[in-house]
Amino acid sequence: MPKIVLVNDTSLFNTHFGCQLVGQTIREQCARVGMHILSALPLKFDLRLAKPWLDRADLVIINGEGSIHHGRNSHLLDLAKAYPSALINCVFQENGSQRALQNFLYLSARESLSAAEIAKQGVDCQIVPDLIFASSLLGSIVAPPANIPLGITDNVTNPLCGFSPKSDLVYNTLMKLKRCKTLCAGRFHAAIAAAVMGIPFSTWESNTWKTQGMMIDMGIEHLHFPTLSQAVAGVPTTMDPKVKPFVLGARKRIRTMFNQLNQIASQTEQNSLLLRQTKAA
Repeated sequence: MPKIVLVNDTSLFNTHFGCQLVGQTIREQCARVGMHILSALPLKFDLRLAKPWLDRADLVIINGEGSIHHGRNSHLLDLAKAYPSALINCVFQENGSQRALQNFLYLSARESLSAAEIAKQGVDCQIVPDLIFASSLLGSIVAPPANIPLGITDNVTNPLCGFSPKSDLVYNTLMKLKRCKTLCAGRFHAAIAAAVMGIPFSTWESNTWKTQGMMIDMGIEHLHFPTLSQAVAGVPTTMDPKVKPFVLGARKRIRTMFNQLNQIASQTEQNSLLLRQTKAA
């Protein structure tokens, strides 16, 4: 069984429901394909303490999520210089030249704008939608009939404009979303939850292009707006028919990605075993 170290497991340090569901989905998918998670590290960690675990890993899986933009957290990329690594589930925006990208065995971004930015640096990058599209919990919440005409979430640039999905239990946040007949989503993961739950939604700008990129990929970029007031005015009353096929396709692409990660980790495991046998001979 290939051994994995998961880096930037945001569920370890962030109460945001999206971060919690990302962590849950990674564990579900690793279990499905037969990869064993040796350890999980937060965004910031002591490399001296982490090294014994990293040294044992057949593959280091870095959950990029919303961490790698505007020159932030390039230490995550540097891990690929020393360890067999995969970068998945990431936004990538305005980071300058990052030669460490050349060392990754696998790269994927959550939307096409980030994938194109990575590709400019001469490396192949897959587009695999955010992992919570495949969350078993997100798709299984049972709630009373929706009775809130319009829900509005906050976002990073305006934390006081609506309810925050950051500080409550995952179940409570999902119940709040489920009770909305329509949603104006300032949060990336709130927009995904609406798509999965079948809630008509619009979105508006935040601190990165991840939501815009996802809306473009869904084919509903006309429902993404520069400001909150425009997004409120533009909330649709019915779900665009392009959304459901995208959700189903996203789940398939996520499963395919973890199948590929397992193949990479298994090959690395086999190569390490052959190397040890050669040295022992």
